[in-house]
Amino acid sequence: MFVEDTFREMMLSAGFGKIITPTFEDTNLFARSVGETTDIVGKEMYTFKDRGGNSITLRPEGTAGAARAYIEHGMHKEPQPVKLFYFGSMFRYDRPQAERFREFYHAGAELFGELDPTTDAQMIALMMKLYEKLGLKDLVVRVNSIGDARSRARISRALTDFLSAHRRKLCNDCKNRLAKNPLRALDCKEKGCQGVLEEAGSILLDNLTPDARNFFTKVLEYLDDMGVHYELAPRLVRGLDYYTHTVFEVTDKQNSNAMGGGGRYDGLIKLLGGPDTPAIGFALGVERTIEAIKRQGAEVPEPAMSDIFVAQLGDEAKKKAIKVITQIQDAGFKVAHALGRESIKGQLRVADRLKTKLAIIIGEREVHDGGVIIRDLSDGTQESVLDRDLLKGIQRKLKERK
Repeated sequence: MFVEDTFREMMLSAGFGKIITPTFEDTNLFARSVGETTDIVGKEMYTFKDRGGNSITLRPEGTAGAARAYIEHGMHKEPQPVKLFYFGSMFRYDRPQAERFREFYHAGAELFGELDPTTDAQMIALMMKLYEKLGLKDLVVRVNSIGDARSRARISRALTDFLSAHRRKLCNDCKNRLAKNPLRALDCKEKGCQGVLEEAGSILLDNLTPDARNFFTKVLEYLDDMGVHYELAPRLVRGLDYYTHTVFEVTDKQNSNAMGGGGRYDGLIKLLGGPDTPAIGFALGVERTIEAIKRQGAEVPEPAMSDIFVAQLGDEAKKKAIKVITQIQDAGFKVAHALGRESIKGQLRVADRLKTKLAIIIGEREVHDGGVIIRDLSDGTQESVLDRDLLKGIQRKLKERK
C-alpha cells in the first residue's frame, strides 16, 4: 500500500523503530490513559469479558499501548529519546458515515524521553512532510497549547465559570462535563455548545502559566524557522485526556474532518506506573488520508510489477515450478505465478494482466529434458534453456528488452 510504504520509509529514515502492540488490551489501560470522561471511553470502546472474566477492549487508539510497552519492556533504561512507529487497525463504536468507520487504520509515531519545544516542532514538521511525500497539498495544521498541570487547574476554573454562565444553552453531556472535566466541552460537536464556545475566545491560552506560555511560544518560533505554515486554534483540545502542552491536528481545506493529529503527553508514562517521562506523538487516519489523495488527484505510483511469471502444465511440472520460483526469488527477481490454474493459456492471461516482462514455461517435455522455456511476453519470441543456464538466460533476456 502506497500510504503504508511511504510512512514506513519516512519513519525508518527519521530513526523510528517499528512496534507491534496487541489488538486488545486490559480495559483499565484506556480508562486511565484516554480518560473516563471522554466520548471514546464513555461511548465508543468495544469492551467485553474474556473467558477468565477479565475486561478487555479492542484498541481505540495506539498511544496507550505503545506507552504500556515502553514501561513493561524497560525502554526507559535505553538511551533517550526512544522513537517508535506503528501501523494498524483501531476500533470505535461510532455511527458509520463518510470517512468514519468502526474499524479504521492509524499510522502513528511516538517519541518518549525528550521535553523540548524543538521536539514538538520537529514532530509536527515530520507529519507535514509525510503528507507532502504522499502528494497532498492545501493542508492546514492547527496548533494550540493546553499547558502544564498548573495551567490545567487555572484553565478548568476559568472554563467552569464561563460555561456555568451559559449552562442553559449546553447539551446534557456538557452539563455533566462541568463537574467532571470542563475541558471536554471544548471538543463537543453539538451546535448549541459550539455557539457558546465561540464566545470563549482564547480562554486556554489566556490561562497558561508563564512557563507553559514560554514553551508554546518557542514551539511556534521553531515552526516558523522550519517553514511550517500553521494556524493558531485557541479552542483545540483533541479528544483524549492525556495531552499536555502542544496539541495539533491536520485538515484538508476541502474537508473539515481531521486527517491526523497529535500532541504532547508528558504525564502518561507516570500515570501508567512508569518513571516520569515526557512524550509526544501523532497519528494519521489512513482512510481519510486516502480519501484526500483521491479528492486532490495526487499522483500515486504504480505498484512494482513482477519481472517474471512462472507457468506450468502437469503435476511434475508444478513440482519443478515451485523449485524454479524459489531459485528466481533467491536471485533477487520479482516472481508471479498462478499455480492453481490448469491451462497454460489461462496462466499466461494472468501474466498479461500483471504486465510481466518474461514467462518461464514448464511442461512435461521440459521436466524430461531438464530445461525450461523463456518467453518474451512483449513480442512472443521464446527459447529453451537448460536448468543450469536459467538465471543467465533471464538476465540476458531482460538486458535485451532494455
